[in-house]
Amino acid sequence: RVFDVDPAADRTTTLMVGQFGFGRDGRSHDRGYLATGSVHGFVPPRWHNADHRTDIDDHWQAKELRRSVVHQFVVTKDELTWLDAAAAFPAVRLLRDTDASGLVVQFSLSHMSVPTVPDQPSRWQLSGTIAPWYPHELRSYPAGRLLVPDGRGLCRTNGRLHNLSVELTDTHAVLNMITAVPVDRNGPVDLGDLELRTADSDRVVARLPREAYLDQEYILACGLVTVP
Repeated sequence: RVFDVDPAADRTTTLMVGQFGFGRDGRSHDRGYLATGSVHGFVPPRWHNADHRTDIDDHWQAKELRRSVVHQFVVTKDELTWLDAAAAFPAVRLLRDTDASGLVVQFSLSHMSVPTVPDQPSRWQLSGTIAPWYPHELRSYPAGRLLVPDGRGLCRTNGRLHNLSVELTDTHAVLNMITAVPVDRNGPVDLGDLELRTADSDRVVARLPREAYLDQEYILACGLVTVP
């Protein structure tokens, strides 16, 4: 279900998800799911980006065509049912056998299609990922340290970085950039090499070469990037 908490605002569109399943290829009675589970609660919008697409000109729906939004929900371990076919896939076995408390499902909606017929629904591009979920993480908000743009480097033609989160380990930085990099019809926009620095001492913590977010792996990973 999709509803607006405030019908007068365009940033309150909230989802309600009842059931989640993944792994099906084609029709469900030809090939079944690998896992299913119940979802409870609301899925509010996060990380609104009004300038996600940079190649939209003076279209009458430009505001909608440019924007993106992130949603996230959790399926807890006691609500999950793993089906027999899950054992055939290494990645799914890793998800099934982890000691996590459930699965987190994060996805973005962007690239709204231009309506061709009046009073018909528009289609949105959905991209996202599934990962283990732990109780210290929020259910409907991306995990990690939140980084937000500070207003520098804004350019309407090339765009700028938007919200992202980072999780640091002893050896790596994991960046969740699901809608952080602006896009055009050719894919992610080249913003050059990026650096993660400390706020006080300006010490470099990690470097993110442009290739890390411009190649196909970035798109397939839905913006999740791991660097030393």
